[in-house]
Order: sequence, then C-alpha cells, then structure tokens
Amino acid sequence: MSAISEDRGNLSFVHQYAVGLHTTDFVPDVHNPTWQKRQIEEFVEFAVLAEELGYDGLTVTEHHAPLMTCPSPHLLLAAAAVRTSTIRLGTAVTILPLYNPIRVAEEAGTLDLLSGGRFELGVGRGAPGEARIALGRDLNDEDLKEAWLESLELVRLALTERDVTFDGKYFQVTRPTSIATRPIQEDFPIWLASGSLESAAVAGAYGWNLMRNFGTDESHREALNHYLKVADENGHDRSGANFMVERFIAIGETEEEAERNVDHFARTFGLFMSHYASNGRSIPKTDGEFAVDKKKERPALTVVGTPEQIIDELQQVIDTTGARRLLVETFTPEQSRLFAREVMPILRERNANAH
Repeated sequence: MSAISEDRGNLSFVHQYAVGLHTTDFVPDVHNPTWQKRQIEEFVEFAVLAEELGYDGLTVTEHHAPLMTCPSPHLLLAAAAVRTSTIRLGTAVTILPLYNPIRVAEEAGTLDLLSGGRFELGVGRGAPGEARIALGRDLNDEDLKEAWLESLELVRLALTERDVTFDGKYFQVTRPTSIATRPIQEDFPIWLASGSLESAAVAGAYGWNLMRNFGTDESHREALNHYLKVADENGHDRSGANFMVERFIAIGETEEEAERNVDHFARTFGLFMSHYASNGRSIPKTDGEFAVDKKKERPALTVVGTPEQIIDELQQVIDTTGARRLLVETFTPEQSRLFAREVMPILRERNANAH
C-alpha cells in the first residue's frame, strides 16, 4: 500500500479510467441518467477488478462534457475507496482552476482518510477557457499562470501547515485556517500534470511527482532531466519512479482482435470529442489525451497490438522517456485482464531493480 512513487527499483502500472469512455454501447444514450448511472457502477466494479488484477493504482480523469460521466472525480474515488483495500487511488487529474484550492485540500484529506492512506492527488490546469470561466475573469495567459501558481502554493500550504493565511492577487485567506481533514500520509503524494519544462520545474522545486501525456518520448525525457535537476537543486531526491507517462492500450490475442478493439475505442472517443466541441469549445492543443493521429484516425497516445507487440512498444517508452511509472488505460475488462496477465509481469521482470 506504499505510494506509487516508492520502491523506485521496480516498474509500476497505474490504470487510468475515463468514466463513460468505457461504454460498449454502439450509440450511447449519454443524456440518459440510467446510462450515466451504469457507467459509474461499472467504474466502481472495475476498481475492485483492478485491485484483483494487481494494478498498482487506479486514477480517474475529470471532464465536463456529455459521454464522460466524470465531472466529479473525488466523488467517484470515494465510492471506489469503500470497495477496495490495497490499490492506490488518485486523480489524473483534478482540474485545479475549477475549484477553491482550500476545498481541494480538504477533499484530498478526506479521501486519504476514507481510503486508509491510499489517495494521491493529481492536479492540472485543464483547458484555458475553463480556467477563465472558473476565475470569473477574462484573464490573459500571464495572469492565468500567476493564478495557477498561487493555487498550487495554497494547496501545498493547506495540506502541510496549520493556521494558514494567504494574501495573493487571486486568492486570499485572511482568517487563520486549518483544514478539518488532514491526510494520514505524512508525505502526502501530489502529481503535477506537465506539458512544459516550466511546469516540470515547478514539480521539481516542490518535490512533487510529475506526470505527462503531451509530447514526444524525447520531450518527455527532456522534461524528466529538467525535473530531476531542479528537484536536486531544491534538496529533493527524485528519480524516474517519480515520473509517469500515459498511454491508451488496445490489446488483443491477435492483431485482428486488437484492431477491432481500437476501432471501437476510436469511435467512442470521437463521439466524446464531438460532444466536447458542440458548444463552441476548442479542442485543447496541449493535452495529449485529446491529440489525434490523423493518419490512423485514432488517439495519438494509443498503443495497439498483441501482448508481445504491446510489450515491445512500452519497453521503448520506458527506455526513451526514463519513466518508471506507466499510466495506462484499457477499455474493456477483458483487455484489462489480458494486459495484467500477459504484459505487466514481463515488463516488471525486464525492468526490475533498474533506476
């Protein structure tokens, strides 16, 4: 039950879950509460399965558009926490600009208490348009960055100190405040989603963990190197075990089965994209989960193939990026079982005791 970033000599697998994107319905009735309820129930059942299969962690994404029934990842994880006992639980990510930072710290503490010290908070900036709406101001990019950095500092203070006050440009805590639900874990794990060297440096300076999905494997390695350098300069001992990169997995016993699986996933993902853009929102350009391989007409993060092919591709990811933590997302229980049975043990053995 140790933190995902601990045991740096070994490789760890965290399963991401975008609730709703795992539907097997050919034409999902996304506005029907009955359909939505089923997606949530299937997520909770998957949490139990992921623990049984030996995944090191389970994270939930946050999205605010029809089909993805995960606008409130903390509530979903609360349900998963009471049905599981050993698997680590986290967000990938909580879109911090949409919340008051004190509230995020309170809910993180509550989830850590509820799970018996198994919660890990992942935070990210989300789409710029959503951040502007949340702040209630039409801010320029520099102001958004300043507000973002303030919110990170306030989360850090609330989780680590008592009687917090804060006098920022965008956030103020004038009365000494201590959150009512402090995490059980003394060194509470926080993962910062990063799309730039600048944000990687922020994670390094705080001694937090780093997760990435946007960019090439070579750019991930560059970010890791920069993160490690800044962490060391700030007195934090970090390694590839504190670094996680994401991949979608479409796996099958045969190549034909894998292709059928990826075709279904790509179609469902396309439905989500159309819902996301239906109210005039632009598709985020710096979020790897939204990136599309136009030649293959599938999400760019997708790895497709038999267990042997998946092993080879993920080994290349590990070798090139330096990441010792993989954030993977399969899209049916059958694929999750196959990945856990045929891929995870081989990669763990190949990469055991490597730093």
